[in-house]
Amino acid sequence: MPIDVVPLHLLGQLLDDFSLLVVDEFAKFNSHDGSQEVQKLEDALNRLDEVYEKTARVRCSDFMGSSGYTSVLERLRPVIERNEELRNLALKSVPPKYRVGKNVLDYTMNEVACVSFLRSQGFRLKLGPDKERQYDKLMSVLAVNGSYGLRSYFQDLEFGYTLPAFSLSGKSAVPYVPNDRSDRVFLGESEQDVATKLTTASEKGLRYFATIGCIASSLRGGNYNPRIVQRLEGTRLLDVAVNAVISDIIRPYNGGRK
Repeated sequence: MPIDVVPLHLLGQLLDDFSLLVVDEFAKFNSHDGSQEVQKLEDALNRLDEVYEKTARVRCSDFMGSSGYTSVLERLRPVIERNEELRNLALKSVPPKYRVGKNVLDYTMNEVACVSFLRSQGFRLKLGPDKERQYDKLMSVLAVNGSYGLRSYFQDLEFGYTLPAFSLSGKSAVPYVPNDRSDRVFLGESEQDVATKLTTASEKGLRYFATIGCIASSLRGGNYNPRIVQRLEGTRLLDVAVNAVISDIIRPYNGGRK
């Protein structure tokens, strides 16, 4: 599992009443059996619960089969599909390669329905990666335009965005998708392998890894504060990235002492 899931887990220590949503049901919408990937994620989160403070989790599989969820989805779907403005907004959230064939909006419909259902359970702030802005725009339109009859489904919701994840070369990365192993850092790798990888990182990638390492360090009572990262350059930036990532993420995750 990529190291990039660590800052998502640590939000549980930074925010009051925070739950991490495990989207274990969503691989099905892309005709993919993601059970092994979900289990690897769960195993990594369990270990992070031991290393840091425990972060609450909500799983889509816990509620997506319920009558309450189904009623929300059945109310949303026809309104979005039959209105040209809403359907166009929904389509913008679908990657181009998935915009052909039947049921192209299934993923988006369920994404929106999940947020609405969780709102009904008391959640009021949705945090996610920047790429989810299209979902959020659709929900914001439904929340402010009463003519669609869905304002109450999204009222009082706020949207925020998590720290962007980057690969070693500085490319944007999806935190929980373990693609391109040579360009990513993984939980469970040896300290030596991680240190070697970080020496190859671009400045953008190195600054990102220094940031997540310093966040972990500050929450564990370590020596590094994330506020220093933007002032670092060159060898000092590399040293902080390597030391913080290894001492406050990799070593404790692997069972070693700081």
